[in-house]
Amino acid sequence: MFMKFIFGIAWIGIFVLAILGIYIGMFPAYLEILDFSSLITRGAVAGVSFVYLLLFIEKLINLFERPKELRMKTPNGMLKISSNSVNNIVKEVVGEHPKVRNLKVKNKTNGKKLKIFVSIDIMSSQSLSEDLNLIQQDIKDRIENYLDLSITEVELRVTKLIKDKSSNGRGD
Repeated sequence: MFMKFIFGIAWIGIFVLAILGIYIGMFPAYLEILDFSSLITRGAVAGVSFVYLLLFIEKLINLFERPKELRMKTPNGMLKISSNSVNNIVKEVVGEHPKVRNLKVKNKTNGKKLKIFVSIDIMSSQSLSEDLNLIQQDIKDRIENYLDLSITEVELRVTKLIKDKSSNGRGD
């Protein structure tokens, strides 16, 4: 907690320096000690200060960003499950399907609600729609059984159809 406090004070200092630098860059006549009358010097000071201001704003936004973990209240207390753990479970489920090749997994949480996004490369077949529905259902079942979460949606995106070499009719 103490380190967060020190880090917060440092960011407030950066904010003050950024605002002061922008002020000096725009109104150089009020600072007699240094020569800020050159346009290049004023631009450099304003540019550096503007970068610090953007860093401050970005950090401030990140402080209020939602955590990348699922939080569930259990009879024994609070349970936190990382977003990466959910992604690993999804990768394990999708990896069990022999027609799937490359996969990328993302998820989005809203309380106990979970939305999963999966991008895959899959071997084409006559039952492609059935295969995709099976993958979606397997993901939903496994997450609901493992984590007792309700899944609002499993978005499955096929990024590439791979031609199955064993069904090309040449007998290879």
